Amino acid sequence: MDYIMKNTPCGVYKSSWLRKSLNIMRCTFFFLLLGTLQMVASVTYSQSVRLSLDMENTTVREVLSSIEQKSDFYFTYNVKHINVNRKVSINIQDKSVTDILDELFTRENIQYIINDKHIVLYRADKESPIPQQKQKITGIVKDENGEPVIGANVMVKGSTTGNITDLDGRFSVEAAPDAVLQVSFIGYVSQDIKLNGKSSVTITLMEDTQALDEVIVVGYGSVKKQNLTSSVSKITDEAVKERPITTLGEAFQGQLAGVRSQATGGGVPGQELTIRIRGMNTINGDSSPLYVIDGVPRNNMSDLNPTDIASIQILKDASASAIYGSRGANGVVLIETKQGVGKPSVSFDAYYGIQTAEKKLDMLSGEEWVAWNMFNRNLDHLRAGGSMKDPMSARQAGNRIPESWAGTSTFTDWQDAVMHTAPIQSYQASASAKGDIGSIYFSAGYLNQEGVVRNSYYERINARLNASMNIGKNLKVGVNLSVADSDKDGADVAGGANGNGKESSLHHAIMMTPLMKLNEGTRDWGFPENIGTTYPNPVEQLKYTTDNTKYMRVATSLWGEYKIIEGLVFKTQYSNNYDGYTYEFYQPGNVTYNNGNITRGSSKATTTRNWVFQNTLSYDKIFKDHHLNVLLGQSTEQQKYYLISASASGWPYESIETLNVATTPTGASTERTTYANASFFGRATYDYKEKYLLTVSARYDGSSRFGSNTKWGWFPSVSAGWKINEEKFMENLDWISLLKLRGAWGMSGNDRIGDYAYMALLGTYNTSWGDKKVSGVAPSNIANEDLQWESTKSLDFGLDLSLIKNRLQLNFDYYVNTTDNLLFSVPIPYTTGFSSYKTNIGSIRNKGWEIDLTSHNIVGKFNWSTSLNLSRNRNEVLDMGDITSFTSSSWDAQFITQVGGPVSQFYCYRTDGVLLPSDFDENGKALVPILSGQEEGNVKYVDQDGDGIISTADYVPYGNNLPDVVFGLTNRFSWNNFDLSILLQGQIGGDIMFMGARQYDGGQAGTNTFKRWLRSYKPDYEALYGAGENPIPVDYLQSHGIDMSWDGETINPKGKNDNNDDRRIYDATYLRIKNITLGYTLPRSLLKNTILNNIRFYVSVDNIKTFDGYPGYTPESNSFGNSTTMMGVDYSTYPLSRRCIFGVNIIF
Repeated sequence: MDYIMKNTPCGVYKSSWLRKSLNIMRCTFFFLLLGTLQMVASVTYSQSVRLSLDMENTTVREVLSSIEQKSDFYFTYNVKHINVNRKVSINIQDKSVTDILDELFTRENIQYIINDKHIVLYRADKESPIPQQKQKITGIVKDENGEPVIGANVMVKGSTTGNITDLDGRFSVEAAPDAVLQVSFIGYVSQDIKLNGKSSVTITLMEDTQALDEVIVVGYGSVKKQNLTSSVSKITDEAVKERPITTLGEAFQGQLAGVRSQATGGGVPGQELTIRIRGMNTINGDSSPLYVIDGVPRNNMSDLNPTDIASIQILKDASASAIYGSRGANGVVLIETKQGVGKPSVSFDAYYGIQTAEKKLDMLSGEEWVAWNMFNRNLDHLRAGGSMKDPMSARQAGNRIPESWAGTSTFTDWQDAVMHTAPIQSYQASASAKGDIGSIYFSAGYLNQEGVVRNSYYERINARLNASMNIGKNLKVGVNLSVADSDKDGADVAGGANGNGKESSLHHAIMMTPLMKLNEGTRDWGFPENIGTTYPNPVEQLKYTTDNTKYMRVATSLWGEYKIIEGLVFKTQYSNNYDGYTYEFYQPGNVTYNNGNITRGSSKATTTRNWVFQNTLSYDKIFKDHHLNVLLGQSTEQQKYYLISASASGWPYESIETLNVATTPTGASTERTTYANASFFGRATYDYKEKYLLTVSARYDGSSRFGSNTKWGWFPSVSAGWKINEEKFMENLDWISLLKLRGAWGMSGNDRIGDYAYMALLGTYNTSWGDKKVSGVAPSNIANEDLQWESTKSLDFGLDLSLIKNRLQLNFDYYVNTTDNLLFSVPIPYTTGFSSYKTNIGSIRNKGWEIDLTSHNIVGKFNWSTSLNLSRNRNEVLDMGDITSFTSSSWDAQFITQVGGPVSQFYCYRTDGVLLPSDFDENGKALVPILSGQEEGNVKYVDQDGDGIISTADYVPYGNNLPDVVFGLTNRFSWNNFDLSILLQGQIGGDIMFMGARQYDGGQAGTNTFKRWLRSYKPDYEALYGAGENPIPVDYLQSHGIDMSWDGETINPKGKNDNNDDRRIYDATYLRIKNITLGYTLPRSLLKNTILNNIRFYVSVDNIKTFDGYPGYTPESNSFGNSTTMMGVDYSTYPLSRRCIFGVNIIF
């Protein structure tokens, strides 16, 4: 018997309680808000749904399909007995489904049975709705993991008799002993089961790897994935819930082609990762993407609860992001949170784990430090004209070696001292339900993560309510409400005002001499003498320093949706958001550094209030083989920002941290800004037989950030697709499920340039009036009313391929993004009273490719699937007006951006090994170009200009922080009740500057340094200073098993070695075993007669091992530079944490 079943739209999965065959359906609907639980009953679906149809000269099949599209009904019928190709015309307004079927089959001997939303059609003279009762057949339907399949359809072949499996996967039907059961369920391969006289059967359904028509959310709408014509990537909630993550950005790593997610600040608890989509489209602006959370544009996704996330879509090309106009140039991240689904259920997720630093820097041990500093003090004495035969008292004070050093065996490992094994714990609860009256999702959660660096932590409390209500058959209203309260201490990673990493407690701990004890190194304890370079005790500094950040985020959204006529829907949404931020820094004089032990403190508070009002009108219509979707919309937004800050020094009572106690105010300021945006937009999507696809869109944006001459801008886009597999010449190639070519062009903008950049802002200046100094205000810059958008034009070509019933899926994209009107401050003559003028003159191009490959390797009782993503992006500066290059500097590091090259290259000396004795004549004169003061064993520099002199003229562009390829590889396995996922991620190529090298990777004496300097180049000292004049402490080395022979690579730290050379620029290639998660779900049979529906236990390990050649904590770091012109700089970045977590997921 040939049956036609409704193909559920992609992304929609019907709950079993909606499939049960009941004459009257009742659903329990609870509303969990303020601790109240309400039960609401619904009426029978078929009685409540009213439909309207107006179809001329169409087929019965198309009428049934239209009913399925307009409702949740689905049909089963025998195509041999029912002529669904019969032409009919039908015009019915606001009628029940029974009225429609009665009219549709007038004068036809067709009858029907309605079980909730399941409608069975049969021909009365061929089939009987009540089969001859032979015997009762019972059974259970399971999946390949042994779990019951709830809501599976079980039909007796050749009849209309059937049933639907219950919550335990069980069913019963009346059938003849030799009957055949047809068992089907969406997402599984249907099976025919011969009874052969059996009265009880167990049926195992296998997963159907042929993908459903998955729905992808795009701006202000959605589209079937197979009909997508632009470049969009998606993360489902599976990628989020598979492993415990603390911030949402962690879910991006290794999951999306074309999206680079970096832990640029290391592993600071609660710090969001830096997200970049298809490179960097600006030089002086902001490269961050736009975040749209439940339809509301936001500037970040901080403090979102990962367990609330339903899906994440990334709009990567301008044809997709142009609908967001002036803020879509850097890509758009669409985040959908969970809505109420299915029967009422409650979930509880909890985990507890421990964290350790993923890596420890390879510094000198205590004995090695003593050996190295003995050697250096001996050598410095020789270089000062002394002799190894001189008594210690004859040496300069700084070159004397204390007698106690040789016998010291107690040292402090300061890296270990400031780090510890830190706990992490999370508790999340949620409730969900959906019925005819509406839906509700409520969640509450608590996360507490201590950092691996002592006294750092992140604590977050989240609550969310997403609810909707159906008011009548055409009107739906809803509310989204979320609250996030977070508290974070960053362990002074910024080093006060010194910059991220430099002079932080961790930085000092790395450099600290191991001779200093844990009870030394404060103002009150005092600092020991003659033990090398000392800093404030970093353990005490972490203990007493306040480096606290608090956020309170409240987001509210009210929306309504009204179906005006069939296919025409109006939606309105108003959202109001509040972000409150406070930061407090306080460091008592007992542990301050390099300021005379003066207590210092500062405080800052900001509030950001934002409202958005959006209205859309959408029309969707199918005209036989033609499908048209039209969207028109309007959006208005306003944001108000307020900041107040103050700083002071000198606290007479260090136990009271408030600024009013300080004796010396050092600063105070306030700031207010307002930003507004108004937009009109539209989009039209058309397809013919879902074969030829076309989408056009446009947005007209106005922004308060631009002058009156350029306040408004147009952002159009067009994209098209061709599903070649739908052509007749492909119909015999059934192993090709999808073969689609697509192309797209679009333009989007970037208005994140500051709120008043086009205006002449006032500054405070002093002048003389007679013999007095008078303060006043005057313009600090020249106004530019023509300042306009940075606009990005994107061209994208894509290929989507699915083979062997979607067991193998490939998505390939090649893109070229060109950004024009880059913002630049152009130098102008000082006679104007100003040094520069901000205008639009530059352009930059990003181009690259992306590959997403998914394969279902093994399907059955044992499942194995693999997902691989690869992406490459290169950028090139095309124009910078009258200049061809500019340099930026940070301490002793130089960076260059030049036309024809990428944004932000390192600008430094190139090296060519070590200066050997052959590079000098017998008198010690260099035979090759050297820096002044260089000697044997120093680094050899390349004379780039060939003038015989090594100078800054020999600086050349070198390396770039952008990787050649970014990749992620996920393997998922399941067997019986076990599941296992393994995530690898990393990059090939790219470079990073280890700026921490300037203080602890230069072979310095006094401070601690990398272990490799023990084996640095050492000339023949007896040849230089005479027989017996060897500064190497041979006896100490032998007694402690220390080797100081040359390793053939490490240079001589004495003499002259410039910091700004390629030695501290490292290849940032790495492969990281990012996560392994093993889970076990208890068999459903163990939960019978309990209130529990599902329990899963798991263990998850994050940041297991990183394979790289970088000596710092992580090659992802960009803690000390910036995100544009000084990229890829690490200055003692906070280490990543290796987490081992044990958790449980419970569903009631």
